[in-house]
Amino acid sequence: MSNALVPGSADEQEMIRLMDAYGPMLVGTCSVLLRDAHLAQDVAQETFIRAWRMGRLRRETEKAWLMRVAVNLCRDVHRSGWWRSTDRSADVADMPIAAPEAASGPDGLLERVKALPRREREAIILHYWNDMDAQEIASALDVNRATVYRRLERGRKRLKIELEGGSE
Repeated sequence: MSNALVPGSADEQEMIRLMDAYGPMLVGTCSVLLRDAHLAQDVAQETFIRAWRMGRLRRETEKAWLMRVAVNLCRDVHRSGWWRSTDRSADVADMPIAAPEAASGPDGLLERVKALPRREREAIILHYWNDMDAQEIASALDVNRATVYRRLERGRKRLKIELEGGSE
């Protein structure tokens, strides 16, 4: 397989279809996970480059597979020395998220989701912002379904406590 897309080829058409169908979702998810809209665009682009190079896995849906690649790339960024030495104080209004009403809500829901521990935040974002079911999330995060349910439950409990004013 060549690493170049031939203009007008079936491969190019497939890549365009994937980018049209999942590009906004990937950029939105990555922008929340990374708190940086420009970096999120870079990670989404790298996701499609890797998708092209690796081809699709048959055991997962393309949505879950692309999300797995994107989440792993976000985790790689978080582990980098560059990430730890960079100011991450981004304004939520500058982020292209999948559900913009969450950012503009009076209760600051997106800010509270961003404050969740990474594992719970990933599960919440994939489930509520990207409308993924537990099996798709399990595939995207490379965990079992029971783990997804636990992460969602813990995340919802933390959010409920936060939204109710910090008391149980």
